[in-house]
This record gives sequence, structure tokens and C-alpha cells, in this order.
Amino acid sequence: MLKTATISFGCPKNLVDSELMLGLLREKGFDCVSSLDDAEVIIVNTCAFIEAARRESLSAIRRLSAHKKKNCRLLVVAGCLVQYYGRQAPKAIPEADILLGVGQYSRLPLLLGPGADRAGASLFWEEEPVPLPLKSSPRLRSAPRHYAYLKIADGCDNRCSYCLIPRLRGRYRSRPLKEIVAEAARLAAEGVKELILVAQDTSSFGPEGRRQGALLQLLERLEGIDAVKWIRLLYAHPAHLREDVLRRMASSSKICSYLDLPIQHINDRLLARMGRPLSRSRLEALLDQVRELIPGISLRTALMVGFPGEGEEEFQELVEFVRWQRFDHLGVFAYSREKGTPSARLRGRVAAAVAARRRDKLLRMQKSISRARLRRYREKSLEVIIDGPFPDRGSELMVARGRFQSPEVDGVVVVEGGGLAPGDLVKVTIKESSAYDLYGVADR
Repeated sequence: MLKTATISFGCPKNLVDSELMLGLLREKGFDCVSSLDDAEVIIVNTCAFIEAARRESLSAIRRLSAHKKKNCRLLVVAGCLVQYYGRQAPKAIPEADILLGVGQYSRLPLLLGPGADRAGASLFWEEEPVPLPLKSSPRLRSAPRHYAYLKIADGCDNRCSYCLIPRLRGRYRSRPLKEIVAEAARLAAEGVKELILVAQDTSSFGPEGRRQGALLQLLERLEGIDAVKWIRLLYAHPAHLREDVLRRMASSSKICSYLDLPIQHINDRLLARMGRPLSRSRLEALLDQVRELIPGISLRTALMVGFPGEGEEEFQELVEFVRWQRFDHLGVFAYSREKGTPSARLRGRVAAAVAARRRDKLLRMQKSISRARLRRYREKSLEVIIDGPFPDRGSELMVARGRFQSPEVDGVVVVEGGGLAPGDLVKVTIKESSAYDLYGVADR
């Protein structure tokens, strides 16, 4: 069987898809290798959410096509970029031998098997994708052994005016609860201690027409898996977050007091233009409710600047809101005009340089807020999970995270102390803090 390797772009949801593809191939006898130089087949799982992501994926594909002159025999391009180009994908991505749209991954073993016809580029794509994970295949995980992203749904029904996701991933589909719990149990048996729930909109989880209470039920079932110690919730849409979920988070010893709640903006006129269903007053009421029900919760949000019609007055409203709310973690993105979205037709475009200036101003302000908020942890003892050794510092300095920090997007806790290993849950006394990170000593 051919040796295969995968490179994944974009969000953790894409990473799960890549792991599922590798798991499917391994199950069918393929040799999955970590080095691209050793691979006979390279699979590129792409992102196409915004123009910058498409450029990144295309640039990598062109670089990787050089491997075909060495050991690599086939270059497979999969995922959102193929879905974005559709029937034009063979022209747009001429370097690819096989092109797989979203939801077409189960074809891989047959396409790569003995006797498969590989003459010319092959496109497998459907205009309305069905992007649920492959339930019959175990994942070959690439993330550290002690935490895993758990995809609970795919697609999106929200139809924000700037967003391509419904076109790329199809309508919202939840996975069956039993299937998710079974996967979580398998992950726990493999050593996973932290489950990170992901979807385009985790707070909408549940069968169509019967979503009320479904996320709460899922959380309760996941809490029942003994080996799982932390459960983290990402990508919760503010319009669909229910009080029963918040109350469960508050009472749980396993669900992290951490919530990723993207709100995009706070000006009512811009929120309406964006197709976001909540007004400023309702968003502020929700944030108040979250903090009241879960004292000390760590909040992450995402904001967009430069949306058509955003003037200095609307931007200053956003600045004052951020200054007042003092989020623990904040991502800020400049609007990307995407052809085919309703917002692409809106008047009042904001110059790229202006949007970049606004983004940078918010990020500078958030840096100051984060620095001030992290000081409250000094001289306190925190439970952290060890992710691995600090680069080039041996085993005496480790990188860890608290319950208030998600992998890759938030800061870390740098821990002094020997004898620690990835996945260990330990108590650490915090000695110092910076703008985004904490520094401590393992309690003995």
C-alpha cells in the first residue's frame, strides 16, 4: 500500500476531518507517515473561508507539487477550497491529481487502491455537501495525546451576510449523540483528558426540530466518562446559547469555566447588515447573564472591523464596548469581501488600510487588558494540564494551560519543575505574568 501524509489548513474542525481521512486510510492498510518527504501520496486539506486562507492553501499546494518530482506520486487536494471552486477546481488547482470536495473523503481508499485509474485529474464534488464525519472510521490523531477536538456537528444555517460557510459546508447537521459519546469514550481510552467541542455553531447542537436541551444532554453524557477531566466549549453562537447549558457549566467539575462566544460587532445597524440576530442590548444582557451564572468565567470573543458601513463613530462604539467588557481573550479580524455573499454588494466599503488600523488599535488595547487581567493569578495556585516541554529547555521547563486557556489560540502557563509529562494535571503557583502568559512553579 502507498505511504500517505496529510497537511491540514484552517480551523480545528478541518483538523478533525484530516484525522478521519488518515484513520480511514490506515484502517484499509495504508501506511500513514508523518514526513512529507517519505510520502508517496500527499493529502492537503484546505481552507477557503476568506481570500487570505485560499491564498495560503494554494501557495502550499504549489510548493508541495515539487514533491511529485521526488518520492511523491499523487497530490490529493481536499476540503473547502475544492468546494469553493466546484466544477472549476481542476482549472484552479491544476497541480492536483485528485480533488475531493467536502464530504467526499470516504472515496480515498478506493481512489488510491491498486488498479485505480489515475490518468488526469479526478474531481469528486457535490454542490450541496453532506459534511458529517465518517462514523465508521477511527481517527488517526495528530494533536497531542492528552487532548482532542470533538466535532459534534458540521455545516451552518445562520446565513451571516459575510460568510461562505453555508456554501462550503452545507446546512447544519448534528451528529447522533450516541455516536459522539462513543467517539469520546474511544478518545478517553487512548489517553485523552481534555475534550474540546467544536462545530460551526456548537450551541445549536441537536437533531433538526428537536435541539432544545440536546447540548445539555450531550454535556451530561460526556461528563460521565471517568477518564475525561476537562470539557471545553468553542464556537457558541450567542443567539442560541441556553441558560440550562450555562447552569450546567457553573455546577460541573469537568466543564471548563471558559466560553468562546463570537459576537462580531456591537453597533445595531452593522449587526443587522451582518445578518446577526442579536442587538447590542441583548448581547450585553447575555454577557451579564453568563458572568452572573458562572462567576470568574473566562470569555473569548471574535470581532470584525471594516465591515461595509463602519464609520469612525461605529468603530469608536466598538472600542468603548471592548474597554468596558474587558474580555479575557479577543480575536479581531478585518472584513474580507467574498464574492457571492450578500455583504459583497453592500455600499460603504472601508479601505483595507483603515480596517487594518482599526484592527491593530483593538488588539493593542486588548493586550493591555489581558496584561492587567492576568495579574490576578499571581501567587495563586492553579490546576494546569501539561502540553509539553518548553522549546530548547529540556524537561525542567514545561508549557501548560489552565482551564481558562484553549490550545493554540490563547496564552499558556510556563511551568518550572522536573518530572512532568504531557497530559499531567498538576497544581502550579503563579509567580509572574506577561501580556498573554503566566509563569509558575509546580507545587510539591
